[in-house]
Amino acid sequence: MFFALVTSAALAGYAVLVGVGMDDREAWALGRIVGLAVVVFPAWWVGSFMPGMWPWVGATCLLGGGLWGVITLWRRHSLNAITRPEMVFWGAALAVLLIRLGRPAIVETEKLMDLGILTMLGRASGFPPPDMWLAGTSLPYYYWGSLVWALPLRLSGMDPAIGYNLVVALVAGATAVGLWALGARLAGGRWASGAVAAFFGVFAGTADGLRQVLAGFGPSQIDLWQSSRQVKDAITEFPLFSFWLGDLHPHLLSLPLAVAAIGVAAYAGSKHLSWRPVVIAAGLFGMTWAANPWAMPPTLVAVALMLICGDGVWRWPWRGGWPRWAAAGATGIGGWLVMAPFQLTFDPPPHAVKPVFAWTEPLELLGYAGVLLVPVFFAVVRVARGWGRGDSFRTTVILVGGAALTLLVGVATGRPTTVVLSVGLSVLVAGVLEPGSDGNRPALALAALGLFLFLVPELVYLEDGYGDRLHRMNTIFKAYFQGWMLIAATLPVLVRLGGGSDRGRRLLLAAVTIAALPHLIGVTVSSLRAEGYGLDGLSWMAPEDRAIVEVLRRQAPGTTMVEAVGGAYSEYARLSSVSGVPTLLGWPNHEMVWRGPDILPESRRRQEIVRSIYTVKDRETIRRLVEEAEVDCVAIGMIENRDFEADALESVRSAGDVVIPCGESGSLVLFQHSEVLGDRR
Repeated sequence: MFFALVTSAALAGYAVLVGVGMDDREAWALGRIVGLAVVVFPAWWVGSFMPGMWPWVGATCLLGGGLWGVITLWRRHSLNAITRPEMVFWGAALAVLLIRLGRPAIVETEKLMDLGILTMLGRASGFPPPDMWLAGTSLPYYYWGSLVWALPLRLSGMDPAIGYNLVVALVAGATAVGLWALGARLAGGRWASGAVAAFFGVFAGTADGLRQVLAGFGPSQIDLWQSSRQVKDAITEFPLFSFWLGDLHPHLLSLPLAVAAIGVAAYAGSKHLSWRPVVIAAGLFGMTWAANPWAMPPTLVAVALMLICGDGVWRWPWRGGWPRWAAAGATGIGGWLVMAPFQLTFDPPPHAVKPVFAWTEPLELLGYAGVLLVPVFFAVVRVARGWGRGDSFRTTVILVGGAALTLLVGVATGRPTTVVLSVGLSVLVAGVLEPGSDGNRPALALAALGLFLFLVPELVYLEDGYGDRLHRMNTIFKAYFQGWMLIAATLPVLVRLGGGSDRGRRLLLAAVTIAALPHLIGVTVSSLRAEGYGLDGLSWMAPEDRAIVEVLRRQAPGTTMVEAVGGAYSEYARLSSVSGVPTLLGWPNHEMVWRGPDILPESRRRQEIVRSIYTVKDRETIRRLVEEAEVDCVAIGMIENRDFEADALESVRSAGDVVIPCGESGSLVLFQHSEVLGDRR
């Protein structure tokens, strides 16, 4: 049922895109994520103002959109045209699913948080949804990337423990097929070139994987964690690592939306400008923004670049290009307006942009992004050679002089990475701004943007709460990850341009592909050799915890609970995350990150209430604390049995009005004071 609903959304998206003029193949490639966004969007708007109605609106849109897509497909006789993109989608999805089958557990890192958002959306009556880790409040986090998948999960009734890992695979499939379409368009319609973009965007590893192989490590011994921390005191995740890890975090969930927004904009900019695809691009940009605010600036700039020079000609606004620049501006404004209910309720703590005081070593950057940056700089050399205008002496002076000057400035400043990236970016920008028509211009523009994102953490960082030593951690993570995707989309053009001759192109592509393969081979071998094989993401949970979750899921919307509180990135807050029933307090660290330090007094107050409930050993005091906390039930599961004394837990059971046994040692203690529970009785 879940796959049928996702396919119905794909049909709706296909109908929308062919309706604005896209060919069948490209429309189907982008249609799945576009369709999910299109059917969820009206449901979300309704749910923002009329709680309880949004699943019905979503179901109606899915049914109507799917029917519209079937009729469109039948009228256009397009089954043959959609076969190839469907194969790309399912090939990528099944490959990632194979990787996830060997490590399906939804635990450690931030997977419990990601599952909690997904399950909370599955129970929410309106938006913003409740915060699963701070009962009685709204979620102060960006949830839109989860919402597009939460609707079909909710309507299908699929167990989130299974659905979570399926969504990881489908996000990979949607990203890969979107890059396939975008890469093919940038490469002049060469669909085989699109496969290069899809591979490097989703399945390529870093050069560190090759380094580990050369150091004597076998495929199953390759350390992905080490490769995801290539830069000192920073996170350097790459797409394959994120899909292997299985964190359904905003940086991953926003990928297919961002790729679709850029793809639709590239189509709109490739011909005489029409308002209909611009409107769709604006909506997709707004949804990308709501799914991951970190993705807003690069996605907006990428969409704008495609609208301005998508046909291979750079136009300044004062030289007849104002309609395209106006369309780019309207995309930014329109993206905010269509997502106004989210933008008006999302209030993150303020973050200042400050200059960095640590920098990346060249070998660190090459270890992370060498498979992408090598083709970029081959293309940079090719663009610079063009300035010689056929004069070999002039060309030699430009290349040798430029390289020598770059080296000298890099050594003199002590910041070689900054200097090399700046020079490469300057050459690409100059190539983009050259007069005339150039079919490579859209790809060069996106490659320049990708290179700029690698340069950003060498100049500034976005201040967060992780201290001076880790001041660049998140900025590098988010900038590099998005830079990776943009350069991957342009890689077919960069290889073609940088390789020169056919032989040179084949050699360049072969070299970077070989360097990119060890990580993929390693995760595949490790998955095939894994002992715990399957899709059940909760197989790690104790039987009593799973029994408690099943009882919690049957509780009415609005129910709240208490469970043990502990550190972040652990099994604490497991019951609320898996059930979707908000707990009094989950991970205090994350509430501080989401809301800022002002939440700390309230977090401490709640943490003390939880501690007292599980330790006070007095029936009346427990009842008073539960009533003051305005929660409906108290859970006693594996962690509670481990962390607290048995007689204290027995006092909790005796204080409740109803005790539901859960497994051999688990209980869910209900309290009659609750209006929710009282009404249900």
